[in-house]
Amino acid sequence: MESEKFKRPSPADLLNLIPAESIDTTLLIKSFDKWVKGDEIGNGRYGKVYHYQTPMDSIPECAGKHLKRMQLWNLNDEGIESLKKRLINFIDELNMLHKVSREYSERIVQFVGCHWESKKIILFTELMSHGSVKEHIVHQPLDENVAVKYFYQAAEGLRFLHHHKPKRIVHRDIKCDNLLLTNNYDVKLADFGLAHYLAVDDDSNTMSMDMESAGTPLFTAPEVLIGEKYGRRADIWSLACTLVEMLTQHPPHWEFKKKHRERTNYLLVEKARSDPDKQLKYSGHLAPSASESVRRLLSSMFVKKERQRPSIDDVLHVFTVAEADGNIIDHAKLSYLETKIRTAV
Repeated sequence: MESEKFKRPSPADLLNLIPAESIDTTLLIKSFDKWVKGDEIGNGRYGKVYHYQTPMDSIPECAGKHLKRMQLWNLNDEGIESLKKRLINFIDELNMLHKVSREYSERIVQFVGCHWESKKIILFTELMSHGSVKEHIVHQPLDENVAVKYFYQAAEGLRFLHHHKPKRIVHRDIKCDNLLLTNNYDVKLADFGLAHYLAVDDDSNTMSMDMESAGTPLFTAPEVLIGEKYGRRADIWSLACTLVEMLTQHPPHWEFKKKHRERTNYLLVEKARSDPDKQLKYSGHLAPSASESVRRLLSSMFVKKERQRPSIDDVLHVFTVAEADGNIIDHAKLSYLETKIRTAV
């Protein structure tokens, strides 16, 4: 008979691993009485998303992301401790996300709540009726004016996160998939890398123990790829990759991924660690059909040394906002930014 010391958790132990009173009780959705689960509206890396009708007058509809189920029976003691750590980090960010989404609803997708079961977690957010920007570039790239508008609005969301108090926030996974569109076709940021704390391996359907960093490799800044400490400027790199994606339908060096397939992530890291002449090249040439000003802006953001890369305020400063003409890049301000980057130490 297995001793008490080495007894493995039962399926219900996921609930027991959650620290007492760690979740804001206003976030917990304990009952689905009068809720109606509808069609699947998304299927991503961390789980499927469904449309829900709710009994709440303020939020009659929402999206529910079902995080992939976790098998607990095969975890050893080290695995259980790792899961506890992940749960604590997950809950901390869950509480933060709820607070942040209330503070800047214009550019941050609203977090509605969460539901916990023995092996399942569902995260509920406001329903974004027009889906993600990614869905709108499947057949053709965006018109440059539209792409710049979405870029600017995403940057506004990042500015709020990067200056948030008392804790500045790095999004960690900016890409077209995570730019969601409102009824008026305005952008809100979603998916703050939250679910990576509870990532489940696609093949074994068990906890993956090596997924400590958030992000999608083709959008990931060099310092993140090589395992260095990173900060808010990692989001600047990802935002530039996202603009390339909007203008070309694919992130930078998509052909590299197609060529190397399952070895892509490993080779991206190797390239990032290699000598400068062997590294993948990043500049405005990645969007060859874009205007000169957009290509220059991209080159200004694709700075491999993090300390020389512009801040989100620097990026937003190059724009002149005109209601009639949209978001216009000011050439004098862009030239100033280019000079600032060249002379940075």
